Amino acid sequence: MKICIATSTGLGLRYKLEVQPSITIQELKERFVKNSNNKKDIQSISFAFDEEILNDNDSTIASYGIEDKSIIDCVDLVVTARTGFSLGAKFVDIDNMQGFKRVDWSRRATGASWRRARHGLNLEGFCGNNQCEAYKHRVVIPIGYGVFDIHGGVDETTSKCPVCKRYVEPITCSLNNCWWKFKATKFVQGRDPKQCSGDWQYADDAYHQFDERISGMAEWKKLIFDIVKHKPIE
Repeated sequence: MKICIATSTGLGLRYKLEVQPSITIQELKERFVKNSNNKKDIQSISFAFDEEILNDNDSTIASYGIEDKSIIDCVDLVVTARTGFSLGAKFVDIDNMQGFKRVDWSRRATGASWRRARHGLNLEGFCGNNQCEAYKHRVVIPIGYGVFDIHGGVDETTSKCPVCKRYVEPITCSLNNCWWKFKATKFVQGRDPKQCSGDWQYADDAYHQFDERISGMAEWKKLIFDIVKHKPIE
């Protein structure tokens, strides 16, 4: 069967692999490192699927529910655990609305304290603190209403695990019960930076999330969200 591994660092590339359902997570890591010419320590790389870190290297991909045409995220937990963004912030490509999806609350109810969202803007990323209950889990980072700068406003005080309060590098975001728009400058490989923005949009009482596996990742010189509770008067 064919699967796709999507990276959230670097250029946000995707790698297609032909594998058997019986391949183990460790074997898949080795195949990925070889095919992508990845120079990183294989132990620092983790895979995530359906919002779960695949942390048992001896388990098969089939045991995690991975099927033909599944998309697996490659997560570097060393990068996830550091503090602060680099010169160009890696974040989901919100200029690509194909991955923007609406999910009813009932379908997202997990009971986990690290999955509780606030009205307005919420960030998402993986906790890299091995002393935390949410370690290797995808956590929701509540931001709320207001103006938020993904590039300049993300640090250990704003983007932190709701359980251990340690820094989490955000990779995507969600919105609910708000009006929102964005203004940004995106780096485009081999071309001048692209200015992009969006008009006011309404996110109703549901979980409106950018799926980075579909929208892809981008490198941002500037990315500013404007989130308000009531419909703006133009």
